[in-house]
Amino acid sequence: MKAIVSAGNRYGHLDDDALIRLVLSGQEEACTVLVRRYERLLRSILQRYLSDPGAVQEVIQDSFVRAFRGLPGFRGDSRFSTWLSRIAVWQACSRLRLKRFAPWNALDDALLQGLSEPHNHERALEKEEASQLLRAAVRRLRPNDAMAIELFYFREQSIEEIRQITGWTEANVKSRLSRARQRLQGALRQDGLSAENFA
Repeated sequence: MKAIVSAGNRYGHLDDDALIRLVLSGQEEACTVLVRRYERLLRSILQRYLSDPGAVQEVIQDSFVRAFRGLPGFRGDSRFSTWLSRIAVWQACSRLRLKRFAPWNALDDALLQGLSEPHNHERALEKEEASQLLRAAVRRLRPNDAMAIELFYFREQSIEEIRQITGWTEANVKSRLSRARQRLQGALRQDGLSAENFA
């Protein structure tokens, strides 16, 4: 504990670039400062993807390990926090692919608004069923397509924000979103559904 406090006092005032140089020179205390600086950010991002707090903590730790190992190759084209966030998102998505499911919890917020209205119980049930079917259709998409749909439509991230998170080019983000929409529509048609079911 004393070492952590000491590291914070010694290097806490430094910007990321200076800390990165220290890490590359072998100063482990600088690693501690970066972890303390960005652990909360990663937690807030990963909680959107992983519902298990234990899994969130594991991915946070793994993301920092991977980031520090890959630091010699970090070109500084983006901020360290953006690069680190990208690593965490990919780690979360990899974990979800291994489990063969995706917790698209945000769909509940996007599609089930108004369920508590007592005068519209039948409509609420229809929306709940439609939401479940949509979640199933999204889970059948390729992981990158599902992530594009999630980030753009349900996390309301801009094209630029998605570019920074994923590392895709702007053109790639737009084309992937277009393809993902088409594939989702195809998946919905297979289920006998259309966009009207989700209005």
